[in-house]
Amino acid sequence: NMLTTAILAAVTFLAVGSFHFAVLSRVASRLNTSDLSAGWHHFLLLGTIGLLHVFEAAVYSVAFRLGQSWGLGGFKTEGPLNFMDVYYFSIVNYTTLGLGDIYPSGHLRFLAGIESLEGFLLLSCSASYLFAFAKQRIKD
Repeated sequence: NMLTTAILAAVTFLAVGSFHFAVLSRVASRLNTSDLSAGWHHFLLLGTIGLLHVFEAAVYSVAFRLGQSWGLGGFKTEGPLNFMDVYYFSIVNYTTLGLGDIYPSGHLRFLAGIESLEGFLLLSCSASYLFAFAKQRIKD
């Protein structure tokens, strides 16, 4: 039902958002106190942020599969659906590309909307953080 979907969406949203900010905060404090060269700072920061977003889409994939197993909806696609298909959908949705070759049905549409919202928010936060980091390094 919709209440179960809303709870699943809220828990996933809070878990992913909290994890994102915890990781970014930890990386920021480590980079500010490390004696690595500026090139390594950028490499580590970009790599961490990239892996962070890939992991966050995977968390939503698990939430989608959990929602499917609870009977909250499914996915419209040609042929059988496996976890990589759901993960692919999650990455497309998280990045707000919305290709449409796989799409959710039932109450999972709500979870997809929440994922798009959070993906846009967290990608924007990461971009803002990268900009601030680069701006600070240029000043130094």
